[in-house]
Amino acid sequence: MLRKSKPEFINLGALRNTFLLAALGLALSAGVAGARSTAASVRISVDTLATPGAQHASQVEPGAAADGTTLVAAFQVGRFFDGGAAAIGFSTSLDAGRTWRSGLLPSLTTASAPPGTAARATDAAVAFDAVHHRWLVESLTLSQASTAVVASGSADGLSWGPPVTVISLPRPRQGSDEDTNLDKSWITCDNGAASPFQGRCYVVYTDYAQPGVASIGVQSTSDGGATWSAPSFVRVSVTVPGVQPVVRPNGQLLLVFLDKPSSLYAARSDDGGVTFSEHQRIATVDANQRRLTAQQLRVFPLPSAGVDAGGVVFVAWSDCRFRRACSANDIVVTRSTASGWTRPRRVVVRGLGPTASHVLPGLGVDPSSRGARARLGLTFYTLRRAGCAPARCLLDVRMATSPNAGLTWSAAPRLNQAAIRFAWLPDTSSGHMVGDYFATEFSGNRAVGIFALAGAPRGGRLNESIHAAVRTFR
Repeated sequence: MLRKSKPEFINLGALRNTFLLAALGLALSAGVAGARSTAASVRISVDTLATPGAQHASQVEPGAAADGTTLVAAFQVGRFFDGGAAAIGFSTSLDAGRTWRSGLLPSLTTASAPPGTAARATDAAVAFDAVHHRWLVESLTLSQASTAVVASGSADGLSWGPPVTVISLPRPRQGSDEDTNLDKSWITCDNGAASPFQGRCYVVYTDYAQPGVASIGVQSTSDGGATWSAPSFVRVSVTVPGVQPVVRPNGQLLLVFLDKPSSLYAARSDDGGVTFSEHQRIATVDANQRRLTAQQLRVFPLPSAGVDAGGVVFVAWSDCRFRRACSANDIVVTRSTASGWTRPRRVVVRGLGPTASHVLPGLGVDPSSRGARARLGLTFYTLRRAGCAPARCLLDVRMATSPNAGLTWSAAPRLNQAAIRFAWLPDTSSGHMVGDYFATEFSGNRAVGIFALAGAPRGGRLNESIHAAVRTFR
């Protein structure tokens, strides 16, 4: 069976690696730093499949997008040990996250209804095309002979059409170091009223079939996902760049990604994704990264990015620069300026000891806010002890908000009732999995975090599902 391969750890040269063990509910409570806090979450989807070979019940790695009071999330359902999932699920709220309806994307995998042709799917992300009023979910499909990036479309976020192929490449030849020629896909749309490319949506992905280590492929649609352009490429020197695309209100497309040496970079396009600038370094990445083995938590220091109404881009990732001897990670945030990027600022999580390690950020930026009053939301996970033995590790989900462009942050209470244990999560060759990406979106004055949460297994099945939590700004 085809699997998505991953390295033992992302080798960025100077990244620090610890080779042993180091490393929404609408119940409102008192608010801090401009937002009322919800220390609870609600389940918005559950895995009811029984696909042979998949780990049920598991749902991981949600992506999401918002338009007005409508939010759409997409995620993997029934994770396989060696890569991908049995299906891609969706959950949609028409009332700013108060209630949700969920299902599976049709005609995608053999577990879909109606069934598709792919054996597995993964890497789901969501965008809204305001010009064509289309919700688009891109997915990476995995088959015996090929890998494809596809896009499913919907007018209302509830009824979905069959997927349209963006790109399909054959499986690498036998003996290759990679088991797929495509990986880590994402999608975004240009909805800027002043943009010359308004109504254009972009899909990005890692392409291993190009010369060198890897390239970031970029393709676009200007007809709501019916047809897609030929790809443009940005060369990178790592196997998992984790590219995040954002579009500024003026139509400039910015790619944020990891590359050597040990840094996050940006490449911009001013012609609708046809050509790109030279790499601009955003910041170095100094992460306490565990060796990615099956016994550990699967964690990559991948970036999460968003843009405000003034075109300022915010980027978050996990980083150990503020910890003595790189003993644990914090979430750090930087933002673009006219002359470059600000020095990364630490998101301080109060009430925890110095050994807690914060990872897997999902950063959201309120697209209606700007400047010093840009509103941010951040959903992330916390290992209570960075150096925990796998059987004793305790994992929490947290959410914080900032009303002032990341200058200060609210408290970040945990959103899970009981600490998550690794044994409650689906297994992969690179660690127990909640996902590599997570989502925080804004609907009016509400920041909605969407994440995977696991409880103790029941009846011989796992008990991991997709949840949401809400913070309301005053």
